[in-house]
Amino acid sequence: MRNHKFWKKENITGLQLLDRIPRLAILGVFFGFLFLALILRLYRLQILEGAANQEEFMSSIMKTQRLAGSRGNIYDRNGKLLASNRLSYDITLEDSQNYRSNKERQRSLNGIAYQLIRLVPDENKLNTVLPISVDEQGNYGFTEEGWKLSRFKADFYGKSTVDELTEVQKNVTAEELMKKLSSKEKFLIEDTYTEEEQDQYGLPHTLTAKEILQIANIRYGISLNSYRKYLPYLVASDVSEEAMVAVLEMKRSLPGADIQEGSIRVYDGGESLSSILGYTGPISADELEAGNRDGTVYTNQSTIGKGGIEKSMEDWLRGQDGTEQFYTDVVGNRKSDPEITRVPQTGNDVYLTIDKDLQNAVYQMLEQQIAGILLANMSESKRSDMPKAADASQIRISSDEVYFALIKNHVIDTGRLQEADATDLEKAVYDKFSNKKEQVFREFSDSFDVSDSGYDSLSSEVKGYYDYLLDVVKKKKILSDKSGDWDREEKSFRQYLSDCIANGWIDLGQVEASEKYMTLENSRSLTEEMILDILKKDSGFDFLIFQTMLTEGTLTGEDVEKLLYEQGILSKEDPDYALLINGQLNAWQFIRKKIKNLEITPAQLALNPCSGSAVVVNPKDGQVLACVSYPGYDNNWLANQMDTDYYQGLAADLSLPLFNRATSQLTAPGSTFKPVTVIAGLNEGAISTDTSIVCTGVFDKVQPPLRCWKRSGHGPILSSADALKNSCNVYLSEITYRLGTVEDGVFSEEKGLNKLREYSGLLDLDKKTGIEIGEAEPHVTDRFAIPSSIGQGTHNYTTTQIARYTSTLANHGNSYDLSLIYKVTDSDGNTIQSFKPVLRSNVSIPDYIWNDVAKGMNELVKTNATLKDLKVNAAGKTGTAEESKSRPNHGLFIGYAPFEDPQIAVTVRVANGYSSGNVVGVGKEIFNYYFHLEDPADILTGTASGVSNNLRTD
Repeated sequence: MRNHKFWKKENITGLQLLDRIPRLAILGVFFGFLFLALILRLYRLQILEGAANQEEFMSSIMKTQRLAGSRGNIYDRNGKLLASNRLSYDITLEDSQNYRSNKERQRSLNGIAYQLIRLVPDENKLNTVLPISVDEQGNYGFTEEGWKLSRFKADFYGKSTVDELTEVQKNVTAEELMKKLSSKEKFLIEDTYTEEEQDQYGLPHTLTAKEILQIANIRYGISLNSYRKYLPYLVASDVSEEAMVAVLEMKRSLPGADIQEGSIRVYDGGESLSSILGYTGPISADELEAGNRDGTVYTNQSTIGKGGIEKSMEDWLRGQDGTEQFYTDVVGNRKSDPEITRVPQTGNDVYLTIDKDLQNAVYQMLEQQIAGILLANMSESKRSDMPKAADASQIRISSDEVYFALIKNHVIDTGRLQEADATDLEKAVYDKFSNKKEQVFREFSDSFDVSDSGYDSLSSEVKGYYDYLLDVVKKKKILSDKSGDWDREEKSFRQYLSDCIANGWIDLGQVEASEKYMTLENSRSLTEEMILDILKKDSGFDFLIFQTMLTEGTLTGEDVEKLLYEQGILSKEDPDYALLINGQLNAWQFIRKKIKNLEITPAQLALNPCSGSAVVVNPKDGQVLACVSYPGYDNNWLANQMDTDYYQGLAADLSLPLFNRATSQLTAPGSTFKPVTVIAGLNEGAISTDTSIVCTGVFDKVQPPLRCWKRSGHGPILSSADALKNSCNVYLSEITYRLGTVEDGVFSEEKGLNKLREYSGLLDLDKKTGIEIGEAEPHVTDRFAIPSSIGQGTHNYTTTQIARYTSTLANHGNSYDLSLIYKVTDSDGNTIQSFKPVLRSNVSIPDYIWNDVAKGMNELVKTNATLKDLKVNAAGKTGTAEESKSRPNHGLFIGYAPFEDPQIAVTVRVANGYSSGNVVGVGKEIFNYYFHLEDPADILTGTASGVSNNLRTD
């Protein structure tokens, strides 16, 4: 080595030596030191301090969580509580544990969910996020349809819009979704478990279909928070104290389960206020998106107003949310105690203009009056023995229709007749029904070859079945719209089917066939089998059979009445039960008595009439004192966690209790519109206050002629006020005829119609009222000028819209928007916002016209058979609106009092109430109640009111 060239020169300096060492070697040494330092640092961080550092990192993510503020209360104008909150105990569950395997996690969560379900005996308390139900046979079905169902499917499959769903995903069934939810890819919910799994996870040997659905609901709800595990899922709300204590005691064996204090919305307004107040419920995906888009912070655990004042005043009622902060690990498990950073605030209180006592009283008045109308028009005869009504006023309700109404409107639960625990009577009725059903299908299928005179010879019963059959096959799209009508004189039903198949008008894709190619005869035979099978499963067809049984007497009215007791609709402690059983009270006497005493209500029967509405307004400012829709419902069953059985019952109720008839039902106003025509005639100079016209009973200047309600005619009508007092159709028709007459003396339909439309708009009948809950759009007539002058034509208004018009008549031209809001206060009672009247318009016409209209309405009250003994001076106008010859007319009344200085304006409508004479009594009782003219006990008797037997004076 000494022979190396570096050593050949003896006098080499140190710097020269360094210059001669390769630079890469120096860099290598330098980086070697750095690498060694890094290794030592990593060793210290990962080995010596690894556990501590990992814990510090895992707990370093700060989260902010919303704390819901309490909802404000709702009061009536006098401070009576209508809606409030009470403390509740809610069961929640977090997926906050670490598991060794996915299988252990699935089994553990399913076991915890099952144990929690067992602690809540009332399944309506369980939160539901899946729109799926299960029947007694274990079959799953969707509880939603249309867009809502499609939106759920999009969420389930992780699609941002419905349009992104594939055809398979769009058409997935509830059964298929449940299989997917129960699969290994989702929640691993199995039907059976081993003894070891039962002991380890608290699961039973076998799960029922209902239990599988309940577990799937909890698991799916938890999965919605999979990226925010610190958010608990609401398993059940408002549970009993026993369930609350049990959860707290079992927390160690139910990791993640807890009890949270919540609040339950409670309503004290009764059925009369449900349509105004609405209810609250869990926020939907659409509401969540819309609410947060508008800048309001909601979460999927939020409660929101679903209808009525709860919805329209949501921003005022909802509390100001607070926040708390805490640390979680990267998975979302909470690692520190929460610290409140903003205290939640209680929402504002809303005071309504409604008088709770008046509202409840008017609701009872309507129910009493409608029951009285029913009793006045019920006949003990069967429909088959009654002559066809000559007009709507002659329509009567047969005895078999009354009994059938109890079945058709689900008061009698026909499903219970075939249950294992059915009573002897229920079993006997079901046996009769089964035998009749077999007979019906045998005779029905035998008639498929009948045509011409053979078809004419068929009973009306079988012909009715054919009508129903054709309606079903068209609704189910089995039969194309191109098929045309079946000519029953030329072809049998079987021939008709064959023609439809040959022309491609039958959807054979719905026919189950073992062969791909079929003959025409085979196709027709299979189609017949399919149609008959559909009818056998169709509940509507079953109702037809029950109806036939009542008509022919195989099912009696007494049978139906006894079922009311067997199924708990009426109590067997009722003294009338023994009288019915012993024959001391016959079936017809019994049902009339129950209707008279309101033990069977008009709403339960859902006959015509079964509904009504009334609005009471302060004409000086538009404040609504009462806004009643009959029938109503108990919104306590819909608020918070909705009782689905109760809701489905309401949805199926033929009396439509969820439909606000005061703000949403549109009908013609009838003769209550006549003041508009008089105002137009006077202001346009077509008539003067003393214009006299002879009423002969018919106005024949146009074709077809229009008849006066008084067929014999009124004779001379001496003035416009006299025309209103007598509600003379001929006089009002003459006004419109003159308004529509052009220069050459010829009547112009268009001109007459335009004048009526102009003055309808002048009185704001063409506008919504501004009321804070939903309202239908009014429709001012656009056809038939002469009928329109008496409130027919195509006029269509809600009760609220007629109520504002009545108020405008009362105060001589000031049209105020209607309002339900009196004031808003904070939780300490300090007023934040007070009601301010909104003057929509002022009808500027001479005072003499207002005075003349008021005079005519005042004279009507003084001469009306029902109102003439009223102890307060009032003005009023009755109205009978014709709709159809096959259904009773609508009855209306408008009025105000006192006449000299009106304090209230009243509008009443009973749809299909036959005539105004049957309705005016409600108006009278409202005046008596409001002005304390009679003892309330004499007004609110709890029994059906006497009516005028369809007396018509308009």
